[in-house]
Amino acid sequence: MLLRTRILLALMIAFMAIGIIMLFQNFLSREQIKIALIKEVALGQNVIWNKIMSGSHNQMEFYAYDSRPGTPSIWALRGKRSALAAVEKKNPKLITRVIGKFYKGLADSFVIDHLFIFDENGDMVHYLSEDIISKFDLTEISTNVLEKNSDHKTTSGFSIINDEICSVIIFKIFSNGRVVGQVMYAKKLLPLVQDFVSSAEADYIALYAPKPLYTKNYISFEDFKNNLVTDATSLSIDAKSYSVNQYDLALLDGTTVPQYFVRDITSAILEYNRTFIIAGVLIIFALLIIGVIITQILRSGFKPLYSAINALNLLSSGNTDVDVKVKGNDEVSQIASAVKSFREALLNYSSVRITALRNRQDQEDKIIGETLKLATLLPAEQRKALKKDVLSMENMNSTNRNKEQNLFSTDENQTMALLSIAFSRISKEIKALFKKQVQLTKAYQRFVPEQLLESLDKKSILDVQLGNQVQKEMTILFSDIRSFTNISEHLEPAENFKFVNDYLSTVVPSIRKYDGYVDKYIGDAIMALFTKKSSDAVNSAIDMLSKLEILNKKRVKDNLPNISIGIGINTGSVMLGTLGVPDRMEGSVISDTVNLSARLEELTKYYKIPLIISSETEKMLPMAITRREIDEIEVKGKTNRVRIFEVFQWESKKIRDKKIALTPIFNKALEQYRKNDLKNCREQLKKYEKHLPNDPILGLYLDRCKN
Repeated sequence: MLLRTRILLALMIAFMAIGIIMLFQNFLSREQIKIALIKEVALGQNVIWNKIMSGSHNQMEFYAYDSRPGTPSIWALRGKRSALAAVEKKNPKLITRVIGKFYKGLADSFVIDHLFIFDENGDMVHYLSEDIISKFDLTEISTNVLEKNSDHKTTSGFSIINDEICSVIIFKIFSNGRVVGQVMYAKKLLPLVQDFVSSAEADYIALYAPKPLYTKNYISFEDFKNNLVTDATSLSIDAKSYSVNQYDLALLDGTTVPQYFVRDITSAILEYNRTFIIAGVLIIFALLIIGVIITQILRSGFKPLYSAINALNLLSSGNTDVDVKVKGNDEVSQIASAVKSFREALLNYSSVRITALRNRQDQEDKIIGETLKLATLLPAEQRKALKKDVLSMENMNSTNRNKEQNLFSTDENQTMALLSIAFSRISKEIKALFKKQVQLTKAYQRFVPEQLLESLDKKSILDVQLGNQVQKEMTILFSDIRSFTNISEHLEPAENFKFVNDYLSTVVPSIRKYDGYVDKYIGDAIMALFTKKSSDAVNSAIDMLSKLEILNKKRVKDNLPNISIGIGINTGSVMLGTLGVPDRMEGSVISDTVNLSARLEELTKYYKIPLIISSETEKMLPMAITRREIDEIEVKGKTNRVRIFEVFQWESKKIRDKKIALTPIFNKALEQYRKNDLKNCREQLKKYEKHLPNDPILGLYLDRCKN
């Protein structure tokens, strides 16, 4: 089978698979959309139904307590001729005379259809209606309404009256604070159903056994009843589709009437089907067009290849009288171009062969000479073996030349084999040199941080030149071990180095952890740079102090002295660049920012706290890092005094909470000190001392106030 045929067959199978998958996906989507449509219709129907029923109950309840806006209910009036008096006398004629007009007004306004009056025991006293209704007890409607309490609670819901479903409300009427009767307003459900049918565009069906209630605007009752299946959400009758929403009606007597909302969704389903059919046709059409285009591309693309194959067949038989046409610049055209070049090479073969024979000896000598040069790179044993291979190859090439073999004979191939042997022998040495170079690069990075190269915008250490510089906003961190001289005096030189390296291996990872890098080590001191956020430097210092606490616990177990450090941090503009001479230089930063950082580190000895930062660093810190202002200092070369802050985030939660709680007292004392109000400052410090007596800053300011 030809390659083009295999490609076309694979494409056809792929297109068929894609088409089937997409059509199947469309089919599944259609089913899901149909289910979603039915759910959406049901939700809308429920909302409309509840709104209509709620409106009916609210309207009847309004006329239970108000005859019209701003006037009291007819049931709240007192007097011999009031409705209340008529109910108390249980006189139907008197009741009709008193509330007949009231009922007539509500009936004409389509608020109610029936008005029932019951005594306090639930027995019917009288009713007003255009229908003839048999006498019944209120308990047949609802047993809950016979409670003898005196609240004005209204009971609303649905009941069966005269074998018809009605929307009803029931409320008590009172005389002198006691229940003398109960009134029930009732409205037939059919008018409300008509409102629902009009709003929801759906038929209503209630399967009440004696007398079902239904509309048949969209589906006949017989069709619905004959095709109804339990828990069905849709029906299909005579090529029509209906959504079925069962929303049972709960009556006040505790029984339930099955109630259904049925809507014709045929047009919506047909529209969805039409959309899916169009989509399926478009998918198939698009795949066909793509297939035709690919077929044409393959057909036109393979023409130069067939021409090249035919030309090769002719050239292999010695026939050079063939023309190869090249069109385009694709891969197939490049093959045809190569065949054309090959044909031209064969046409010039005779002249090339003469030149090749003349230069062959020179080429072999040059290859052998270069091979011997490569041999000098190898160890002695491998160099000796390679020279032996060269001698053997020279003898073989000499034999081949004596047989007058042409340029394409095996003598040249043997020369190439010689080169292969040489490079295979030297490849191990090249790999070893490369590995050594990688190790050397990693070693350079230990002395020249990668971040320095990034800041100078250099890709490699080889690109760094003396005088390279850049101005950047940076945060500088200085740290130093306290009493290092005293500690080192008791150690041997080797122990001293181990002590410092143990300390550095503990704290330096904290610098790298927060995107900083060590600019230089000055004995036990560290100068680190942070090029991103000032909070990185502060978080790094907090982490250093936390790690140092862990190290000190271990040293205590080993009967070794604690290590205390001081850290100063400042943020500002610096000049970052290379200093020194061409054959010995290093990267460094120059700025007042650096000097202030070093000064802050020195001040940790004076203030007896481990971490001090400048206001430039503090103003960019998040609130989560706890700190406080402790003083203002004079800095050489600056007119304004510099505010400095203590960061105590590294301390235990108990100490942190105390310092945070005492900050208002401390700030007030600091303010009074700056005003030279030493008396009040001392009073504030005494308050502070009661809660945190061991605070070194407290001791400093107490001494200042005394002096």
